[in-house]
Amino acid sequence: MQKSTLAAVLLATIVIGGCSSAATWDGYSPAEVASLQALGLSPAEAAHYQEMGFTSDTIKRWYDAGITDRRTITAWHDARFTAVEAGAWSRGGFGLQDAYEWKSENFSAEEASDWRSKGFDLEQAEDLRKRGLSAD
Repeated sequence: MQKSTLAAVLLATIVIGGCSSAATWDGYSPAEVASLQALGLSPAEAAHYQEMGFTSDTIKRWYDAGITDRRTITAWHDARFTAVEAGAWSRGGFGLQDAYEWKSENFSAEEASDWRSKGFDLEQAEDLRKRGLSAD
């Protein structure tokens, strides 16, 4: 009997100790907690976004743009894309690297998608555009 009681006490101590080190909603306003929870975020996920300077409104813009994976959001954000831009490029079928290259040559997501749908790569589109031509 004593061994099972001791085991139960040790287990409870471990569980309680583990819970105390887990991320919490401390430091967030009740309204921000409600917004973050509405997005389906845990305190730990919210903390990652907070480190990036994101609020629930910022995160919602990314979600509304169709990008909900934190690593993907971080990568696009670090490459200096807004949520709206990243969403447009993603919907156009562009990965981050391709989008970055096309954007660096001053193509919008819509223009790049148009050129690409007509069979042109970036180099061809750039050359033709310099000559005053469009994808049409």
